[in-house]
Amino acid sequence: MQGLLCIMAQCTTLIISKMRSKSITELTNRIRNMHYTRIKQAIFLTLFLLIATFILFIKSELYESNASVIVKNLDNQKSDFGLSLFVSGTSNTMQDSKIVETYLNSYDELQKLDKMFHLKEHYSSDHIDIADRLYKWSTKEDFLALYRSRLQIFYDEISGILNIGFLHTDPQTAKAIVEQLIQDANQKINLYNRDISQRQLSFITKQVETNKAKLEASIQALEKFQSTHTLLDPTQDAQTQYSIVANLEASLVEKRAKLNELRNYMNEKNFEIIRLKHEIEEIEKTLKRIKHSLTDPKVQALNSYIFEYERLKNLVEFNKELYKQSLLQLETIKAELHKNAKMLLVLTKPYLSEGYSYPQKGKALLTLLLLMSLLYGIVSLIEAIIREHFD
Repeated sequence: MQGLLCIMAQCTTLIISKMRSKSITELTNRIRNMHYTRIKQAIFLTLFLLIATFILFIKSELYESNASVIVKNLDNQKSDFGLSLFVSGTSNTMQDSKIVETYLNSYDELQKLDKMFHLKEHYSSDHIDIADRLYKWSTKEDFLALYRSRLQIFYDEISGILNIGFLHTDPQTAKAIVEQLIQDANQKINLYNRDISQRQLSFITKQVETNKAKLEASIQALEKFQSTHTLLDPTQDAQTQYSIVANLEASLVEKRAKLNELRNYMNEKNFEIIRLKHEIEEIEKTLKRIKHSLTDPKVQALNSYIFEYERLKNLVEFNKELYKQSLLQLETIKAELHKNAKMLLVLTKPYLSEGYSYPQKGKALLTLLLLMSLLYGIVSLIEAIIREHFD
């Protein structure tokens, strides 16, 4: 009996010791998990505080100034400045606006602004936070990328309005840069159109020279024809000869009628009849000679002279008209070179901002809080999965 009690006592002692050992292990694991959780929370809280501090106190506060412009074609003859200003010529306006946008985003414009406003020096100074600042090892591409991030350009395809804005730590400088951007864009778009006009001028100048040479050659051919055939105007000569033939035929008919009338009561040997016969014979000889000169195939007929003369004359007139039109085009293009065919019409002027636009600290902090909470949840979930796997 005593042996049984002893065995039961030993078993009880063993069970109690195992329970105590398991409780201690569970307690140790709980303490360890709480320690890890606190470390994890401390890490996430520290990261949140560091980033929030950067956003609130270190991130550069940028002031925005912007303006609204539209490309206006000065050659447009429409006088109305109503709604048609915003809807007419949309395709051309879009093309011009895209040219402006491309140029303002270019390194050429950046270099020009850098000379005036010392942007590279500013971007390398303490006025810019460490995340966006340019350093000694920064490349030209980094400089251009930072400039483009500060430049705000938006084109409205419906109205054709181009919005140009710029961000800077100094609101006065931001306003001045936007004004300079508008001025440079206006110059560039007119320089682009002048370049096109210059190419057209070169082409039209060659056309003028070619048409002038053709005109001079046709005039020389006409003069040579006139001097060779001693004819000033074969058409007038032909008209004169045909008029003479008509008059002679009419006179011949009249004299024959008079001769027949005189024969009714006069003798054939009468002086008046003899004179009429002689006049009729002379008129017939003259008519025969003139008609022979007009129609004789052995001698070139006057009609062929007329056709050749008309051909040369028409060629001169045609070349003269071509030369005239090319001169008109030449003068038109020359006028285009000395005027601004297009301009940026400023709808809203750049303004001086009284408060910074970026960063939007409240929105940024809320976004940061959501992202950190999401990341903390993901890390906790992964940790729980791994712990369950080992257990």
